[in-house]
Amino acid sequence: MPSLRIPERAASGLRPSADTGLPGHARAARIDVAVFAVFGAVFLFTAGHGTAFATTTALNFGLFTLLAASLQLMLGFSNQASLTQAGVYGVGAYAAVYAETKAGVPLPVAFLASVAAGAVLGLLIALPLSRLREHFLAMGTLAAQVILSSAFIHLSGLTGGVNGEAVPDFEINSVPVMGVIFGCAALVVAGLNHLRISRTGRQVLAVKMDETMASSIGINVRRLRVMTTVVAFAMAAGAGCLFTETAGFISPDDFTLTSSLAVLVAVILGGRSIVWGTLAGAAAYSALNAETTSLPGLSDLILGITLVVILGYLPEGLTGIRVPPAWRNRLRRGPR
Repeated sequence: MPSLRIPERAASGLRPSADTGLPGHARAARIDVAVFAVFGAVFLFTAGHGTAFATTTALNFGLFTLLAASLQLMLGFSNQASLTQAGVYGVGAYAAVYAETKAGVPLPVAFLASVAAGAVLGLLIALPLSRLREHFLAMGTLAAQVILSSAFIHLSGLTGGVNGEAVPDFEINSVPVMGVIFGCAALVVAGLNHLRISRTGRQVLAVKMDETMASSIGINVRRLRVMTTVVAFAMAAGAGCLFTETAGFISPDDFTLTSSLAVLVAVILGGRSIVWGTLAGAAAYSALNAETTSLPGLSDLILGITLVVILGYLPEGLTGIRVPPAWRNRLRRGPR
């Protein structure tokens, strides 16, 4: 029976002419500068001229960049499709609220608690699922998302159930909070950029390209897959903690399967570039979400259509679009 496989290039893998080229760290440093410049420009514009609506959209862009980066680490580096990111995001959010309200700890400690909760959850999920591949792995993570969504509803003593939980000391449309979120997002994207050219990153990419070959040269495939999942889930849970600082209330409706699918669509839409694909996918989703807030359900419909179109007609995503040679030559010559 033929296997169902997400296109590798659409899953943000290697770029033969760019991501894997020399001069390595020097080029990575230039990309880091560009990434921080992008976030800095968005922050300065939003803080200086943006409305409350623009600030909300910018906050969503920062948070969704963190979620997309967490999935990029799994899907783009080691070809592990995950439909659990929103559930892990919720675990981080609930862990932060619980730590702040029940234990009375400050926000930095609550953030560490969220990251730890995500890492532990990643270990618990990765150990049994690390032997699965392709659509079997996707179904396993789908089951994990369903379990987490159900837990958010029924463990009312911890999560408030369908009534949700109030968030202490939140600030709606806070510019300082936006700065913190943007700073974390820029650091995470830059971290992925440098991981790609590190020894560990090359090992993970080798596992993605050919597990048999990777095993034959002494790479522990299962350990790397588990490690990747643990780190990715810790990132997503940390983003959940930051989300609580922008929302006065969290509920199970914030962490549904639809949200996990949105993260997957954003990564595939962004394309194969590990850095720019993450930013492009997050920006596209944030803009879509902002434009469809007054029309419930429309964003889900558009996301579904987008996924079909991208997989069918644009497998390399937005960052895989190439300018035709004739147009490129005309642009170089300039107008006549």
